[in-house]
Amino acid sequence: MAKSFGPAAIAMTAMLAPLIAAQPARAAAAPPEIVDFLVQDVCLNDNGNIIVGMIPTDARCKKRRDLTSADRIPYHLTKVVPQNAVDCGARRTIRDNILWQYQGNARVVGAVQIQKDACRTEGFIPAYFSVRWYDDQFAFIMGWWSRGKDGGTVGGGISSQCPKGPHSSVRYFRNWLLTSRTVPANGAIGIAVNQKKSSNIGLSPISGPCPDDYPSKVLALWTRGDFTYSSGKRLNTILSHPYSQVDPSGLTPGKARQMERTYWTREFGQVRWEAWKRDDYTRSRDGKSASEMAESFADVGTCSKPFELKGAVTKGLTLGPVEQINGIYSQVATDVRTGEKHRWIMATCQDMTATIVPQDPKGDPMPAVQGITPRYWDFWR
Repeated sequence: MAKSFGPAAIAMTAMLAPLIAAQPARAAAAPPEIVDFLVQDVCLNDNGNIIVGMIPTDARCKKRRDLTSADRIPYHLTKVVPQNAVDCGARRTIRDNILWQYQGNARVVGAVQIQKDACRTEGFIPAYFSVRWYDDQFAFIMGWWSRGKDGGTVGGGISSQCPKGPHSSVRYFRNWLLTSRTVPANGAIGIAVNQKKSSNIGLSPISGPCPDDYPSKVLALWTRGDFTYSSGKRLNTILSHPYSQVDPSGLTPGKARQMERTYWTREFGQVRWEAWKRDDYTRSRDGKSASEMAESFADVGTCSKPFELKGAVTKGLTLGPVEQINGIYSQVATDVRTGEKHRWIMATCQDMTATIVPQDPKGDPMPAVQGITPRYWDFWR
């Protein structure tokens, strides 16, 4: 299978130079390999045109490139449901992972849209956009946009990268670490401690000062390997495994009680998300424990066994095997220094490796961004 690059992708390196500190100007070149794990691929015919309805895991797909915002969308990712049933009258969620150009700069947008009725050909409603990119060391999520009145809302923290580009989008780099910029080898485990000033609501203005400190520290882990998804697709995958906190040693999650894992593939970009909770976690809005949350989700039965990251993942942290007990997936984490153990429970999961054809036989248009709050575009500035 040959991988080619569209005009937008080939020009990316030249466009990025003003944005990434300490990166020298270079001639136009293909983007780094990590971008291929962030963006979904489209299949091309012998003339270089996109084949609508064909997905990159199809044996007939001999030539591919990344989906860009200049294209029409030839297929969508959607949730795997039991026995691939479609509930007429029920809403359907779709995802597209797009290399998006804006005013000469590129970012990756994970676009989530809603179809009110899975059996009717109504237009999709943009619901949530997650903005991803990379720098000289890491790939990361910069922030997000969520549907709402007056153009919706944007959110994202500021990382300790802010001084490198205080009045550019560099201030939003490394908000949520995913993996190293260099694609990890199969079986290798990466580790980093990230420091930022978190923000669950709102986005610090690009014209504002950098914070005086970055009080939020998190432990990010990642690995790579082959994984079988709920759809039956077996894909080489980068697993991002970041905890919500880190202890002073930088080797264990410390007092963290939450962790969100994401799965990234060459063929489709991000395809799976999991929320894990520690055994002593309680949800504030309803008092539910991690086990109670998992019990409610397990009844749906839409996610296969999670990727098993186990063993001595850092010098201070050992992860046991992933176990399934009464339909609930979990694993035990052990602090090597203190011997403290906690069971981490997969409370919910969304596997979006099923695909659907576009509503338009020529391919669907890009998600609508008309009327979106102008603050969203600060991620490109």
